[in-house]
Amino acid sequence: MSPTLITHIAALAGGGALGSFLSLTSQRFTPALSPAQWFALLCFPGSHCNHCQQRLLWRDALPLVSWPGLKGRCRFCHRAFGAESVVIEWLFALLCLLVLQSFDHSAEAVFIITASGLLLLVAAIDRRHFCIPDPLNYLLLWSGLFHATLSGTETTAIWGAVAGYCALWLLAWSYRQMRGYEGLGYGDIKLFAALGACCGWQALPWIALGATVMALTSIVMLQLRGFIQGDSPLPFGPFLAIAGWVAIVLQTRFTLV
Repeated sequence: MSPTLITHIAALAGGGALGSFLSLTSQRFTPALSPAQWFALLCFPGSHCNHCQQRLLWRDALPLVSWPGLKGRCRFCHRAFGAESVVIEWLFALLCLLVLQSFDHSAEAVFIITASGLLLLVAAIDRRHFCIPDPLNYLLLWSGLFHATLSGTETTAIWGAVAGYCALWLLAWSYRQMRGYEGLGYGDIKLFAALGACCGWQALPWIALGATVMALTSIVMLQLRGFIQGDSPLPFGPFLAIAGWVAIVLQTRFTLV
């Protein structure tokens, strides 16, 4: 077996393991938890079936490993787990493989994987709970500032964070004044600030445009299919996360020396 193949297999396995942890992190979050309580739930109890409460075997906790045999069901009660875990694992496994093939600089690769994991959590949690935990936004913000310090663009990152926060806060304030209720949460504002730190202020208009186009397209498609009504709320965080991720990858990929 060639060293390249071994490296690729290791990247897929490591990415799948990270994806499994991200899936667990998303599933164990609830808005009522403090950051300390959320962190404690990641450590205890171990992975288990939410229906029968049986402790999962280590291989059953990795959907990439257990899915072919168990078809996404609990080994003990045969209740379906859902496809979200295996989707997240596959996405992160493929991401790690692509990063390995595309980035020669270890600092850039670590930054891409870190930002991708945080944005994936943001999208999954906001889609389910309509909120974005502050720890995720802060970690993304500091990751962007640290990466900018290593690359010598810390001034652009700082102004990007300030511009991102101010721009979306002003938009949220204007919406509240015109409509009389909130249209954007503070989690979205902090996320936009964190993306400004990761990408710089120059990328913010493109991120906002991309997120808005995706959100409007999704609203139209969901309404046509009858899944939502005209006044149904839709979380904006997942669209910001996707647009921000694209901007981070493209900017990092094409600014390497």
